[in-house]
Amino acid sequence: MKIFIGYDISCNLNYQHDYIGHQLYKKFEIVSDPSVADAILFLGTCSTSERHIDMTISYMKAVLEQKRKEAKVYVTGCITREFKDDPKLVEVQNWLKENCDFIIPATEPNQLLKLISEQEFQNLEAEQFGALSVSSPHVASLYIGSGCFNHCSFCKLTFQKYPLKSAPLETVKSAIDSLGDEISHLYVKATNVSQYGFDLYQEYKLPEVMQYLETKNHIKKVSYVGFSFWDAIKNDFASPIGASTKEICLSGSLESGSPRLLKLANKGFMPEEIITFAKSIREKHPLELILNIIAGFPTETEEDIMQTLAVLEQLKPKQVVINRYVNSSFVASNQYEQLSWETIQNHARIYEKALKKKKIKAKINGGF
Repeated sequence: MKIFIGYDISCNLNYQHDYIGHQLYKKFEIVSDPSVADAILFLGTCSTSERHIDMTISYMKAVLEQKRKEAKVYVTGCITREFKDDPKLVEVQNWLKENCDFIIPATEPNQLLKLISEQEFQNLEAEQFGALSVSSPHVASLYIGSGCFNHCSFCKLTFQKYPLKSAPLETVKSAIDSLGDEISHLYVKATNVSQYGFDLYQEYKLPEVMQYLETKNHIKKVSYVGFSFWDAIKNDFASPIGASTKEICLSGSLESGSPRLLKLANKGFMPEEIITFAKSIREKHPLELILNIIAGFPTETEEDIMQTLAVLEQLKPKQVVINRYVNSSFVASNQYEQLSWETIQNHARIYEKALKKKKIKAKINGGF
């Protein structure tokens, strides 16, 4: 069977594209031309805003114009969710039903694999989160969970009601054991990596993963992607991180350094708490930070921007990702007074220019 896997349009915390693709690459011929494929897969789809929905559907239409009549079409990811009170998504659902043979919820990637080949994937039970080599032969990624039970007011994933879903701890340890000695840098990823394990064990298990990684001498650096400072602060993750022998990078969201906006965003922490958290680690251990902020969060003012820049100067991140705010009707921040797109873009440019002056690496992302 020849399989075409569409481009990943989703955010880097949606694991379906990598997870499903990794399973298929081992067993089938993956082709780059949809016109010769027996199966066309759209795995990394997005529905965080009307603009992202239109982008996703436009891409799918362009690919399907090239498909063979006999080819089957599979879709999963965020575009498959159903919000019956959203006219735009009802329209999207109708289009998907007309043009796709199989529509699989983002929370059920194994269902898609079994639809492609029950014989090859009949033994898949729990999602087998595994190590995927990326970037170079020395780097791997390990997806350990999806979903989040925090309710940040702007977060599209939370309001899409994806449940927290962790891989069993033994599965994670087995995946770590399977890494070859050539792997020196491991990315540990989840929608909220800090909440790992709570759904299965009613306690946070990321510190246990950290401790297990300490036994792997060949792994020199560990990056935790999707790191929630709220959960980490209230559960004292600073202690196991500070005790680590590895080079540690935490990639997570600050969103703002303004106390007022942090409350509106429902982030669960104040600026002084994250500053203290980072300082307490750095007193014992070097710490690399990659932080997300939102430019143009509803009601953001120039004073809020200055407060955020002041906090970033104290945190000394390696990189700041500036996400331009994109509103959605189904998130709580929709109720706040919105800024114009022109103002949002201007705020992003202010952040970028100021951070470059402070010699902090910065890049602007499409929207959040």
